[in-house]
Amino acid sequence: MKLSLCSIAVATLLCTSLMAEVVTEQSIEITTVRGILGKVEPLEHTTAQLRAGYIDLNMKGSSTDPDSDAFAVGGHVHLDSKRWYGIMVGAEGYFVEDMGLQSDNPDKVNGDFFDDGKEGFATLSQAFLDGKWGNTEIKIGRQMIDTPHADSDDIRMMPNYFMAYLLTNTDCEGLTLTLGQVDQMAGWENGVDAKKFVPVEKVMGSDEKTNGIYLASAIYEGFDNLTLQAWYYDIDDIADVIYLEAGYELPTELATFTFGAQYDTAGERGDEVLGDIDSQTWGVSLEAAFENGLMLLTAYNAAGGDTGAFGSLGGGPFFTSLEDQTLDAVGQKGDAWIAGAGYDFAGLGLDGLNVGVVYGHFAADESDDYETAETDIAAEYAIGERFTATLAYALIDDKTDADEDYDQFRIILNYNFKAL
Repeated sequence: MKLSLCSIAVATLLCTSLMAEVVTEQSIEITTVRGILGKVEPLEHTTAQLRAGYIDLNMKGSSTDPDSDAFAVGGHVHLDSKRWYGIMVGAEGYFVEDMGLQSDNPDKVNGDFFDDGKEGFATLSQAFLDGKWGNTEIKIGRQMIDTPHADSDDIRMMPNYFMAYLLTNTDCEGLTLTLGQVDQMAGWENGVDAKKFVPVEKVMGSDEKTNGIYLASAIYEGFDNLTLQAWYYDIDDIADVIYLEAGYELPTELATFTFGAQYDTAGERGDEVLGDIDSQTWGVSLEAAFENGLMLLTAYNAAGGDTGAFGSLGGGPFFTSLEDQTLDAVGQKGDAWIAGAGYDFAGLGLDGLNVGVVYGHFAADESDDYETAETDIAAEYAIGERFTATLAYALIDDKTDADEDYDQFRIILNYNFKAL
């Protein structure tokens, strides 16, 4: 019976790739520029992390919104028990402190780093029970997850965390199957209070009680240089969402090319507490990585349907997502494209230093409603697994009559303490 189930799953994913025709390699992380900037490496032996950050938002095109900035320190302490009959317990405490360096005017304090009162906080960010038996794992409780429509998006002081119940199986070689349920979210993007685990329906804008999100996924990496994945989200009384992504890596003498394609569709369901939802979004991407350290990237997304690209709990899955702009922010039919370049300085003796610049354009079909360009300049420097520094500057050019330009600068420093 196991062989039959594996065969059916593989055949389904093969059909998906044929329909997509070209298809992102998960292992090389080309999904989004935002994903690269906000990537969370699972350092399994990390027992603690200290973090310091500064953010500055300059609302130069607005006559009503004030400029704001913030400086904070923070971090987490993580404890895992040893496994007993396959079961372990994990817990993590997260804190953020403002150090008393903020403006006396609360309107000029950037709230992305803090709680709903723009103050420091401490919270139990992870508390889970993990059972692992052979190729099957069950993880229940507060945890960090990264899926297309619910992810950590670690580009501020505290990433996103979720109350989740996940079952994962890898019995079939190259195939990872996941079933789960997500019902609460904490972190800088929950829109309510970063330190609190808030019901996902409230995060999405509804005061109606629902049963959260049920999800199922299949990721197949059994072919050379090819990754296929399919996700289904049943967002109770809100939407049904299907996400398909695939990627192919082609090594050549000139460079290693990675081709990607994605398709995302959502429609209202149940009591439709967020109203009508009609979304079909597709995208393609191409990355070229040269041996001299140069990387070139371009991507395109188009959103159809009556309501445009469907939103996410986190940074989202779309190839064109940048530091600030994402396709779902357009709020209606539209498209987005990006083009950029990066350079790895390892060849010049500076291991761990990467810089990049990306330009993107986001527009509704009715450009008078929404048309925005963004230029990102980013740099990351890592010294082993202990220390990382990430700097990102985003320049947003509002091309509508409102002309509300702004720019944003942030720097995050991390120091990881490792277990002996």
